[in-house]
Amino acid sequence: MESEGADTAKLVSRPRTAAEARQEVEFALYPLACSPDARYRSAHLAGVWDATLIASELVGHVLHHRADLSRDCFLVCTLSCGEITISVTDPCDEVLPASPVAPDARRGGLEGAGWWLVHQLADQVDIAQLPEGGRSITAAVPLSGP
Repeated sequence: MESEGADTAKLVSRPRTAAEARQEVEFALYPLACSPDARYRSAHLAGVWDATLIASELVGHVLHHRADLSRDCFLVCTLSCGEITISVTDPCDEVLPASPVAPDARRGGLEGAGWWLVHQLADQVDIAQLPEGGRSITAAVPLSGP
């Protein structure tokens, strides 16, 4: 973890699977779980499930569309006061809907369910096209507590 300041920490990794992405998020949130302060432990519990699911969905999407994920996918978890920000960078230029609709069996079943879920769990989701090609998707997950 790289320290960004007194209240911010950053973890950068190259997960090869969605399971590895979940582990990285759990590692990023670990300082909260170990805190002697009950408010920090509460913040960990509030955010760990949503944050791990979001990381899993974003990295899983890249894995589904890319054969060699380890070279092309970066996961950045930034833990700061009140939230964890999860960014996944990949070489894909696919355009994703800014406001996905809920999955519906009449419209194709579960297609798009992960992207919709990311939007439901995160406070904010941003997509940035990278100058060298590809994109970065960033989701901010709120944490209760300090």
